[in-house]
Amino acid sequence: MMLTESQRQDLESRLIALRRSLHRIPETAYQEVRTSDLICERLETLGIPFLRGMAGTGVVGFITKGQGGPCIALRADMDALPITEHNRFEHVSQHAGCMHACGHDGHMAMLLGGAELISRHMDFNGTVCLVFQPAEEGHAGARAMLDDGLLERFSIQAMAGLHNWPSLPANCFATRPGAMMASSNKFEICLEGRGGHAAQPHTATNPIIAAAQLCLGLQTLVAGEVKASDSAVLTVTQLQAGNGFNVIPDQVSIRGTVRAFDSHTVDRLAGAIERLSEGIGAAFGCQSRVDFRRSYPALVNNPFMVGLAVDAARQVFAPGQVSALAEPTMAAEDFAFFSERIPSVFAFIGSASHADEPPLHSAHYDFNDAILYSGAAWFAAFARTCFAALSATNDLGGQCNVSAER
Repeated sequence: MMLTESQRQDLESRLIALRRSLHRIPETAYQEVRTSDLICERLETLGIPFLRGMAGTGVVGFITKGQGGPCIALRADMDALPITEHNRFEHVSQHAGCMHACGHDGHMAMLLGGAELISRHMDFNGTVCLVFQPAEEGHAGARAMLDDGLLERFSIQAMAGLHNWPSLPANCFATRPGAMMASSNKFEICLEGRGGHAAQPHTATNPIIAAAQLCLGLQTLVAGEVKASDSAVLTVTQLQAGNGFNVIPDQVSIRGTVRAFDSHTVDRLAGAIERLSEGIGAAFGCQSRVDFRRSYPALVNNPFMVGLAVDAARQVFAPGQVSALAEPTMAAEDFAFFSERIPSVFAFIGSASHADEPPLHSAHYDFNDAILYSGAAWFAAFARTCFAALSATNDLGGQCNVSAER
């Protein structure tokens, strides 16, 4: 699949314009109406049929060539974040309080570029599904698409996803077999005391004192509960109490997150949070209540799919810029729901153009347009590599990407 230099430059310029158009119209989870309009318009221009409305605002394009053959899927996320953008360039968000601060605008543009390369410049026998997924940012859009019948409508045998990564230099590629990204879990602890006058604390039971001790205790749990060779993060992110300088409140709410690469670690920490909350609460005369919610599972890459992804990356990225031993991250990704059901690979494409690149979810972040063509080319190369492998073997190195504990 070779483009002339002029063809490549033409595609790259169109992808930049598309990405910036998407950046101007960010929409949060399950509200991606204008976004899906633009995706469908581009698919129509390419002559690619599509199914609209999966999980509400999701879009699935499908490119079929030849007779029969395997079905593979390529995924991009669509939603933006509820962040007020602080950039001042021409394509800044037009939706107040909402911006593409995680690069999903670039992911969509890369997948649409990959779709053009696949539909116009590749021969194969099978179907490529282009999965534009809503609601990645904490609202489990991948699970919603599965619940809406994605696998019943399309017999997907392999799947790939790609995420820009500002901590890696631009146009580097990194993935790894096994656990790539952590599970995401939320907790909320309510401590109930007895309110009163701040000048007479002896007549009240102040839950803030218990909460202060509990916050300190929570920060010791990973060291005490998690095996040193394993990894986990427990972070307190919210503490809410009271509304007056002279009033002792009745209750305090503590919220935070737990991240780990296996469910056993999550279970152990969940139990420890419950015990610690009950014990410290009782010591200070407070009642405790813990709500622990498992949000996203760990993202586990299929080793066979990782091999295909790396083979494809070596066709696109410069020598020495491809790694099959990416450092796992405690960030979470709902692509994990796909990887539980389908042999899958998720990878990072470096996007940093300088050392102090704004991080993901920053109000100053913007996607690096210089990586758009590489991402599109990788999607196409992965499809070609995957079709060749699937035509040669029925063994995908395991039926799905779940870890042995499941």
